[in-house]
Amino acid sequence: MNFGHDLIEREEFIARYLRGRLDPAAAEAFERHYLECDECFAELRAGELLVRGLQRLPLESRIVNGVTVLQVASPSYLTENSREAKALCEALLEQKDMKVLIDLSRVSRIDSSGLGMLMHCYSHVIRNRGALKLLNPNPQVKRLLSTTGIDGVLDTFQDEIEALRSFACR
Repeated sequence: MNFGHDLIEREEFIARYLRGRLDPAAAEAFERHYLECDECFAELRAGELLVRGLQRLPLESRIVNGVTVLQVASPSYLTENSREAKALCEALLEQKDMKVLIDLSRVSRIDSSGLGMLMHCYSHVIRNRGALKLLNPNPQVKRLLSTTGIDGVLDTFQDEIEALRSFACR
């Protein structure tokens, strides 16, 4: 097999390899070639790093004073098909600690599905005798929370220290 002639063909082959879609003989020949060729090995390594980066979790989680703070990892929307909305909901539903603060500072838009997801998470937390609060919604999101009345159900804060202190008052 010649892995280096046609650039497009090589890229397609690398993509199939990285996705595990080569038959065993082709994968073995590919690996043998790429392990022996420094240029190709560097290219393959860069591709693997890119794939890992693309699969990075869309959510960051940290615990501050017994409160789990969840935040999307990059600017995003909480919409019906967004990875961030799904990850946020899954992370919250898996929480054992039911003091949760969702940092919305990187969320620029929420649609009805995103609102539904927030309320589903809120119901889960309340059923488990916990508390769910929101932090740093942008003006557009804050207006949506107000218009829908959700800000009357979910406490919303602009200051993280104040939000974290509010959990102690519960």
